[in-house]
Amino acid sequence: MTERLTRLRQEFSALGVDGMLIAQPDNRYYLSGFDGSSGYLLITSNRMVFAVDFRYVEQAKLQAPGFEIFQIQGKLKNWLPELLHGASISKLGLEANFLSMADYRNISGVLSDLQPAVEAIHTSDAIEMLRMIKDAKEISLVTAAVKATERAMLFASEEVIKPGISEKEAAWQIEKYIRHAGGELAFPIIVAGGAASAMPHAQPSERPIQKNEPIVVDLGVRLNKYCGDLTRTFWLGEKSPRFEELYRLVLEAQTQAIANISSGHSGVEADAFARDIIDKAGYGQEFGHGLGHGIGLAVHELPRVSTAGESRLTDGMIFTVEPGLYIPGWGGIRIEDDVLLEYGKIKQLSTLAK
Repeated sequence: MTERLTRLRQEFSALGVDGMLIAQPDNRYYLSGFDGSSGYLLITSNRMVFAVDFRYVEQAKLQAPGFEIFQIQGKLKNWLPELLHGASISKLGLEANFLSMADYRNISGVLSDLQPAVEAIHTSDAIEMLRMIKDAKEISLVTAAVKATERAMLFASEEVIKPGISEKEAAWQIEKYIRHAGGELAFPIIVAGGAASAMPHAQPSERPIQKNEPIVVDLGVRLNKYCGDLTRTFWLGEKSPRFEELYRLVLEAQTQAIANISSGHSGVEADAFARDIIDKAGYGQEFGHGLGHGIGLAVHELPRVSTAGESRLTDGMIFTVEPGLYIPGWGGIRIEDDVLLEYGKIKQLSTLAK
């Protein structure tokens, strides 16, 4: 954790702060190792304080060694001034992407009443930007989660996805497998057959899975806090020419993206490797989401690999590559894998047959 805190402190000048108050759960865990559901980290140039209420004091002592433990009592206006006393902070960074407007105003009001007053500085993605680059341990943890996700998908394809089972029951059978194997859900499982597969985030229904239709299964296993994310599209019965044509198109788009993305490309440029292929085939309007997203402690995190992804990709980033086509009334096709940028090139972490 020390190296992560050092990297954050090195960003203070660019952020225009001399300290940060951190409450977002994944960010809090990333910097401290504490996995409880509440608490604040106060990080300054020379202090690391963990502010928690009575319920989590002992847990914080065990999981966040090296942090001063400050016990929260009463309302924020009562304990925040004491927490900041002697911290030599004039500009305190707050997580604008996490705090509600009410929380932000509440904290800002307390800060402005201090003597001398402390200025609240809204920061966006300050820790999330650090989390984009995975260290060796994180790469190992994500890889393990991806392999667990692959095993769950293999179970789904071999044991669950059959004609007659409802989407809901299929999702439940997969969830039970994941939990019995020691994992958690990274997100609610998607099982969508027929026309429902044209909705990228369809919710499983009571509708039975049938032959001769696309069936999209999207699932992720969270293992030891880190996530995998995988999508496969199935067809039960003899494949129709239309399905085969569109499936080959999506697979070609993904294959070309994986082959061509390298360190230094922007998220926009990476997205274009797949999007250009789909556009040239006349299906650009049916590929309405980005090519991919970062995965790690959260199943959706930075970097953005999409038409909005302006940041440069670099070694140590792990993200999905998931082109898709969605045709209302017919169905959808998505193929998603998890990849690592290493030595300038893509290394596939998921290798399950497509």
